[in-house]
Amino acid sequence: MVTSVHDQRLALVRLLHRDLDLTGYFEAADRALQRCVSFDASCWLSLDPGGIMPTSHFSRAYSVTHLMQVAANEFLEDDVNKFADLARAPRPVGILSQLTDGEQGRSARYVRFLAPLGFADGDELRAVFKDDGAVWGAVALHRRHGTFTDTEARAIADVGGLLAQGIRRAILRSALSAIGDDEQPGLIVLRKDDTVDSMTAAASRWLGELIDSTATPGTTPLTIVSVAQVARRAAAGRSGDTATVRLPRRSGGWMRLDASLLDRGEQGQVAVIISAAREPEVAGLIAQAYGLSGREQEVTRLVLHGHSTVEIAESLHLSPYTVQDHLKAIFEKVGVRSRRELVAQLFLQQCAPRLSNGALPGPDGWFIDDRPSQRSFLQPTELTATIAPTSKATPRPQRPRTNTAN
Repeated sequence: MVTSVHDQRLALVRLLHRDLDLTGYFEAADRALQRCVSFDASCWLSLDPGGIMPTSHFSRAYSVTHLMQVAANEFLEDDVNKFADLARAPRPVGILSQLTDGEQGRSARYVRFLAPLGFADGDELRAVFKDDGAVWGAVALHRRHGTFTDTEARAIADVGGLLAQGIRRAILRSALSAIGDDEQPGLIVLRKDDTVDSMTAAASRWLGELIDSTATPGTTPLTIVSVAQVARRAAAGRSGDTATVRLPRRSGGWMRLDASLLDRGEQGQVAVIISAAREPEVAGLIAQAYGLSGREQEVTRLVLHGHSTVEIAESLHLSPYTVQDHLKAIFEKVGVRSRRELVAQLFLQQCAPRLSNGALPGPDGWFIDDRPSQRSFLQPTELTATIAPTSKATPRPQRPRTNTAN
């Protein structure tokens, strides 16, 4: 490793306090991570916490077409080192060479994607990034020669929470001007002396939700000043803390403050984004599109997270037979025959068109444009067709050693 884990953490703390949109953050994070772990190609994803589905991607090496090939493998094929499996693993980082005992030809993704693209003598490391249990992003790192090590996997796992927070903050910045309802994030820009330089109308509404007994007319609320000062210390490398705080709202529920420096801090200005702090859910769009009941939505959410029938039953306090009945109803409404086809269908109809059109994810992780897709309804076989066989060898999938569904 080029940098120590401590130095890497401080570098990523500084990075998440910069004023970057999602593409800018991914590009900067990619360069920062390469100083810790060497790789030849990478693909970064933001993920919907409610369903662990891609909502944006960044790569210098791979196009949207490549992303669809990987999605076909993720949702339709038996394989190892999948993002959904890693999201549920104690350590959400996996190395392909280790999970296949050095026989990477057992992986369908290796045979059909990695080897043809020049990584036959190399390796794949995948990581999922979580913050407070919610999955916000992931990365796939590819090396043309040599394998990744446990030391490198631990280094990435150690900074995974910081990367998740950075992705979420970047999503908020990208969404600031794209949401038109009352829950639109607000932006406050503070001067070096913590007086308000500018404020959006949405931010003014959010300030009315603050419960702050120290507030006086014409002064900046103490909570806003405090989070701004944390951002200045972190951006200067004097602290490993992140300038984020959750606060109760006067009207009920929670709000969140995220502070970052503007213009690399030359003028001492700090941007504070105020947004709703909601628990991630499967988008209401899915219920609207398919007419799923409340219980069916809950079952679908757990299927998307890779839970088995037994695990779903335990989570929802139902019998496995009842879960199976719900699954049959869901399959009928969505027009599929299996869990695998269900996940692929939701990706095809709700995520793929938006990814292709460059739609932005919103503060809750789902796309800002939540209108039903205008694309005609497709079948999972269309996603399968995006993978063209590149080898006559038949992959022999091996169940990953992570905590997977039964």
